[in-house]
Amino acid sequence: MGCTALADTLRGWGASNLKHLDLDGNGIDDQGLQVLAAGVTNTKLEELYLSDNLITGAGLRSMSDYFQSESCCLKTLNVLRNDFGDEGAVALADGLMGNKSLTSLHFIPHQSGITNAGWAAFSKLLCDPSSIESTYLSNHNIGTIGEHIMKHNTPPNIRRYLDLNEHPHPVIHKILKSHSDLDMEPFFQWKLKLLPVVVDWFQSASSGMMSFQRQSLPSRELSALYKFVRGMPAFAVTSYWQQLVVNAQAKRRRIDNE
Repeated sequence: MGCTALADTLRGWGASNLKHLDLDGNGIDDQGLQVLAAGVTNTKLEELYLSDNLITGAGLRSMSDYFQSESCCLKTLNVLRNDFGDEGAVALADGLMGNKSLTSLHFIPHQSGITNAGWAAFSKLLCDPSSIESTYLSNHNIGTIGEHIMKHNTPPNIRRYLDLNEHPHPVIHKILKSHSDLDMEPFFQWKLKLLPVVVDWFQSASSGMMSFQRQSLPSRELSALYKFVRGMPAFAVTSYWQQLVVNAQAKRRRIDNE
């Protein structure tokens, strides 16, 4: 009943200036959270605290529409001391796919009932290696999953992805890390117009990398450029001769001016 009343109030305010909502220790269960989730959709909430409640995976699943709405401004979500298990981890990971606002998801791993299956869902959220497009569409905003202070309780592979999210160009770094051989064929539809973009892309990748990581970049860049030329030889030759003609015409104009 309390969640219903609160949801109605939040829904009535619409685009209110409420930024912080602390509902820790209120005995909120899945049904209460489902009602509440419908009320916060159009708010400007930045921090939501739901620790010490009775929330499981079913309740967290009801937050997906809110997480994925364009109006979601939530930056911090605390769900400490809720035994939501792997089902809750999967629900959170699925809901946060495509979310652009959340940076901190706080819970205590050993109190949440999460196993390797739950962590695998978070890993896929941060970096889905199944394809370059899937990696690109992964979440590159979250900086904390688990405990804010005791970060060692979060698996190392998750921490590495979280660290990448804190660096410049996280998408580029994840793609290079997850895909040793970049498939250029999907970009052929733009012909050679995309070639300068590819060059800039590799130059951007060098920022934030350790020196030993940058050593492999030139060869990978050369491989990508070679695939363009090999995949579109006619366009490459035509562009080469067109450039020669342009250079010759420019030289002739300089001579005539002199």
